[in-house]
Amino acid sequence: MRAFIAIPIDPSSYMKNILSTFRQSRNIKVVEDTNVHITLKFLGDIDDDFAKKICSGLSGLKVHKFTIKTLGIGAFPNMRSPRVIFLDLQSNDIEKLYIEIGRIVGIDKDFVPHITIGRIKAKVRIPPLEFTQEEYEAKEVCLFSSRLTPSGPIYSRVCCKALE
Repeated sequence: MRAFIAIPIDPSSYMKNILSTFRQSRNIKVVEDTNVHITLKFLGDIDDDFAKKICSGLSGLKVHKFTIKTLGIGAFPNMRSPRVIFLDLQSNDIEKLYIEIGRIVGIDKDFVPHITIGRIKAKVRIPPLEFTQEEYEAKEVCLFSSRLTPSGPIYSRVCCKALE
């Protein structure tokens, strides 16, 4: 299965409006409201045994709920040549959770906490937005499977650990 570990986010009406604004461009594939999350680790294709190992590791996490603050709109690799548009995030506790996840699946690069807004299909100008900071509560961490379809990915929760 194609999989990743993430914190599911219940988008506010403000975040839904941001997503809706970006949906107006045909050159951006915007994340569906029901798929908003913070990826902690993309795993690629994994087998059932590894999924069980991850679920076992997640069940043993001793991490408390925490707050995540949105900082603004960003892009990978940069705003001049965007391929992915995202909401930049700040939270000291998300770094701690990332390290704990790394003990289960390893860490392979610097972690940039973000919520993906969409992927760029062709050159596009990012619309100017009046940005308002918001806070979200991280309540659980999940292993998700991801099935790619022509209309977009379908995410399913394989297992989740509620944060204490």
